[in-house]
Amino acid sequence: MVSEKIPDRTGASRELLLTALPFTVLTGGIWWWIGISLVSLALPLSGYALLAWVVVTGVPGQQGIGPANRVTFYRALGVVILAGILLEPQLPAHAQWAWVMLALAVLILDGLDGYLARRFKVSTDFGARFDMEVDAALILTLSLAVWGGGITGPWVLLLGLMRYLFVAAGWIWPWVNCPLPESFRRKTICVWQIASLVIVLVPITPSWLAVWILAPALMLLAYSFTVDLAWLYRAGGQHETQRHGTET
Repeated sequence: MVSEKIPDRTGASRELLLTALPFTVLTGGIWWWIGISLVSLALPLSGYALLAWVVVTGVPGQQGIGPANRVTFYRALGVVILAGILLEPQLPAHAQWAWVMLALAVLILDGLDGYLARRFKVSTDFGARFDMEVDAALILTLSLAVWGGGITGPWVLLLGLMRYLFVAAGWIWPWVNCPLPESFRRKTICVWQIASLVIVLVPITPSWLAVWILAPALMLLAYSFTVDLAWLYRAGGQHETQRHGTET
């Protein structure tokens, strides 16, 4: 009997464990600076534990989590902090600026993980999916901030929920779960909508300008998903329909 080789994730576990302390200290300092109860630190710390588990169980066996996944992990931690602060009903003006700057930093780092994956030839399916889900979580967090701040109506949540509605559609129509090819259009529109949300959340941006910035972003996003759904239907949906027709 040939024993199956079990990936050694000791390196990744050790790295993430060493990162936990500075993350706790940094987040605690932010919470103290803003004036949020330290009891609510349970949310970002739980988020850290969940992300660490996802990374450790998802990365291939290697000495660490890798340069690209490391950047994506830090971006995910930024989203966790943003979401935690978002629960605070009233933020001082300086905290609002800090929140937007952190969101901008998470956006800027979006291109770095992909570059590192190509540069060091460590691209993996897990890394690509991890990056995509972090983007989706960031967009949802920013959309909630726009709506919660009274900048626009609840329609802005469609920007953040579109990805999850797409996933839900895959539960009904299996062909939606087929892999999509790489798309510059998809990546560009993703960055566009994140940037649009960040711009709207800048405290000095006039509220009347929000609709003119976010409505085109929503239309572009809807267009992008429509194109992807049409491609997926041609690639798998028609074949699935014909197969069922033959069986009946």
